[in-house]
Amino acid sequence: MTSRLQLHLSARDLKNLSGLMGMSDPFAVVTVRGDSKKNSPKVIGCTEVVFNNLSPSWSHVVFLDGYRFGVPYYFEVGVFDFDATTTGKTELELSRMDVHEQSLLTTAALEPTLPKKSKKGTKPTTSSSSFPHKVMGTGLFEMGQLLGSRGNVASKSLQTGGVLTVHVEKCQGSGDDDADVARLHLKLGGVKCKAPGSATGRKTPNAFYEIFRKVERPTGAVWESVYRSNTVKQNLNPVWNDVNLNLEATCNSDLDRAIKIVLWDHKRSGKHKYMGECETTVGGLVDLAGQYEESSHNEDPFGFDLLRDGKTVGSLQVLEAALHGRGVATAVPSSALEEGEASMPESLKSYQASLPSSKKNYKPEFVDYLSGGCQISLAVAIDFTASNGDPREPNTPHYFHPPQSKEWNDYEKAIFAVGSILAKYDSDQRMPVWGFGAKYNGDVRHCFQCGQEVEVEGVQGIMDAYRGVFRTPLTMSFPTKFTEVLETAASYARHEQEMAAEDARLSYTILLLLTSGNVEDVQETKQCLIDCSDDPLSVVIVGIGDASFDSMEFLDEHDPATEAGRDITKFVKFDDYRSFNALTQAVLDEIPHQLVDY
Repeated sequence: MTSRLQLHLSARDLKNLSGLMGMSDPFAVVTVRGDSKKNSPKVIGCTEVVFNNLSPSWSHVVFLDGYRFGVPYYFEVGVFDFDATTTGKTELELSRMDVHEQSLLTTAALEPTLPKKSKKGTKPTTSSSSFPHKVMGTGLFEMGQLLGSRGNVASKSLQTGGVLTVHVEKCQGSGDDDADVARLHLKLGGVKCKAPGSATGRKTPNAFYEIFRKVERPTGAVWESVYRSNTVKQNLNPVWNDVNLNLEATCNSDLDRAIKIVLWDHKRSGKHKYMGECETTVGGLVDLAGQYEESSHNEDPFGFDLLRDGKTVGSLQVLEAALHGRGVATAVPSSALEEGEASMPESLKSYQASLPSSKKNYKPEFVDYLSGGCQISLAVAIDFTASNGDPREPNTPHYFHPPQSKEWNDYEKAIFAVGSILAKYDSDQRMPVWGFGAKYNGDVRHCFQCGQEVEVEGVQGIMDAYRGVFRTPLTMSFPTKFTEVLETAASYARHEQEMAAEDARLSYTILLLLTSGNVEDVQETKQCLIDCSDDPLSVVIVGIGDASFDSMEFLDEHDPATEAGRDITKFVKFDDYRSFNALTQAVLDEIPHQLVDY
């Protein structure tokens, strides 16, 4: 299952590279490296240029296709100071264009000069002869870490100064690419739009508008810029160019999502003056345009009051607003659903008919839960039974190689390979590590704490806790029993869910169980897994060593037609996968379905 994602980029406190008499004009280029940092970069998107601004919030949303849970996905964002001479236009001309028109010119100017792979390696060349835009800094991101962070937001400090911030959302539309998604055809006009500081309105502004969408974050709601219009010079009643907006970029295909339209008085310096604003939704825009059409244009166009400091400072008229194409998750605005089909504008009626599903039967996907703030918690259980053999003997699963060899045993490799992926989604990086099958003081322990802490920190903490067990007076014993570890993991999963619920969030736990032998009582273990399926838990079992593991494969089989509960188990043999990426992909491929089913 792959997902289409969208990136919104912003930066703050960038270093000015244009000297004392100028100001840098930053833009960003996004390149994908895929499952390895060492892969050659591929350019997938470029923002518009924000002129004379060292803390830009770019409006152009960049789309990223092919993300798969469990597979590393690296992408890089480079920030550059734009050289306007490459377009044949002046900075003032470019800054007064709308985002789409300006992006066409800037991207065309960039294509022959984008950083390319050098002959001797993968480092891009950015010499002044081949790339006239000055480098302001780059940031490398991994999608799993970004989705696992609070609010799906991550920041990186740039080499020359300043901070780059990336916010990711899963695309909710049904389109597979930018050409297939829905569009909002929009044309707006202003009436009596007074310039700031002008009580009489005699000072005519150079007005442009900017559309923001509302984003809910753990720290509170914020507004992200998604479009900037062209500038209409010296006019109290401006009419801006009509535009076809990508609906995914504008509201992520949710016609009820709050948007804000802000009017600005354009200034050459980049310090544009705030004129006023109004709040609505895409559905509200389409609805007003529909009412205007129904009046046969016998009335003035419908619109919104522009407010500044609580006072009306003009109005914004919706001259045209209609949907076309495909790709919206919410078929019609909720207000139209409540009032009935008769109240829908024609574009909404036809649009609803073209959609494969409506908001009422839309089923969230795995990335929806991640981007919605679902906490992924990792727990680890390690087999210390005698089936592992003598850990002091080479070629046994628990044998520790001399430090100078820089080799790991298979337990360490599995912990690193799978743990490194799952830990990225665990925002607090705290995880319990349990052992089973060892004898202490003559008693076989089927679940005991590894390490000094109830929860360790990160993958290195898991490694340290695992290695530390062999510094305790244990005796590796029999039998191999999972039930106590499974019950402990289910209890931990319930606790994590209760803690998350206090913050109105969700939590889901993944138990990584590493074992070298077949479980003693298959039916007892099978029933325990069925009982645990009521909890927010998945169990990933990795078989270490050369045992047959026939009974483990039986545990991985679940027939919903004849067995109670849901499927929460995945079993793989470590020896079948000698590539870390192949192992993690095989281990985690069922987790998204299991979480969504829960």
